[in-house]
Amino acid sequence: MTETNNSKPFKTLNQQLSILRGRGLNDAHAKAKRSLEQIGYYSLINGYKWMFLARDSNGEIIHPEVYKDDASFDEIKSLYDFDFELRAILYRSLLKYETMLGAEIAYRFSEQHQEEHAYLAMDNFSRDAQHVSSVVGTISSLSSTIKKYSDRGGKNAIKHYVNKHGHVPLWVLVNFLTFGELNYFYANCTEDIQLTIANDFRHTKCISYNNSHQSAITPHAIMGINQMVNIFRNAVAHGEITYSKIVYRTPHLGEIKSAANVNNVALRSQAGVFELIIAMKAVLPKKNFKRLTNDIENLLVDYKDSFNAVNYSALLQDMHFPSNYKEILSN
Repeated sequence: MTETNNSKPFKTLNQQLSILRGRGLNDAHAKAKRSLEQIGYYSLINGYKWMFLARDSNGEIIHPEVYKDDASFDEIKSLYDFDFELRAILYRSLLKYETMLGAEIAYRFSEQHQEEHAYLAMDNFSRDAQHVSSVVGTISSLSSTIKKYSDRGGKNAIKHYVNKHGHVPLWVLVNFLTFGELNYFYANCTEDIQLTIANDFRHTKCISYNNSHQSAITPHAIMGINQMVNIFRNAVAHGEITYSKIVYRTPHLGEIKSAANVNNVALRSQAGVFELIIAMKAVLPKKNFKRLTNDIENLLVDYKDSFNAVNYSALLQDMHFPSNYKEILSN
């Protein structure tokens, strides 16, 4: 066997600790070793070190990497733990919205197209020439989902409906779709169905807030929210770094702000966690949104003392939280 040089050779836990201490993390000892063993160097250090690395006068990371004089392993681990809990909080709200969107799509589409397998007919979707490829993709995805679960061993609802009824109602099928598939389904619906669903979300907010003067929610706002949710939904489900997550292209932010009744609040065009929370304000019932904001505020309080003042401020900036975020979220 020909020997080759490995540019990233295996390092024992003790060697990993030695590297960290050599770069300035003087508290990287026994407690840190347990964290590396349970989480892994790559997920913990490579994922969350960036805030704590020394930088030059231009703000560029110094190479070879060294940590700031006041950096500690404990702070890196705290940031990892914070992000872990943040994902759990966001996941609950995103899943609530996903469930609501799926139910709305199933009801309103089936209400207008009551024939069996209506969701497999191109004529029932947008006739816009620019949507043809996307409509075909959506129909193909729906068909593939039915086939996958029909062929799968064991019991599932799709298999039951295929075998017993010869077709799968949309209100059953939506429970097997990813959020990305729901996103495309909504985007490919005819404009009247899109508008009805958007109005339903507003109606739900009117009831939950006991206020009939809730701002209108447009189909464009729903599609912008769906794009944000799709990216964050994948991040929280797969354990990706979330606190500093950015959606590089966030369409229809103006309409999302209007739907959330925060027209005077500045949002970043490249959406982060704060913009996502504002998007949830536009569509979630009051009870669910209040739980989201309370959990976020409690999380920040719980972890504030785990960081020095500069790093805590940097954390809020990475999440796009303005200084008056409590006032904005409580209104």
